[in-house]
Amino acid sequence: MATSKQQQDNTVDKMSQSAHDTIDRAAQTASAYYERFAEKGEEFMGMQEEWVETAREYVREKPLQALGIAVAAGYLLHMITRR
Repeated sequence: MATSKQQQDNTVDKMSQSAHDTIDRAAQTASAYYERFAEKGEEFMGMQEEWVETAREYVREKPLQALGIAVAAGYLLHMITRR
């Protein structure tokens, strides 16, 4: 009877260790993905700032063309959403 109890305890210990190992691997993988996404998020934020600054410079340099583009874009958006 004691042997059966020991076998059960050993089985439970092995299963517990296996579960811990799996959770550790999952946590490491999730951490790696989080770091990648965080880097990409920072990169996209930098790109957004660059685009906004480029648009501002374009409007300063060519205000009439920028206004024309804005009117045309607004008209197209109106035509698309009207239907």
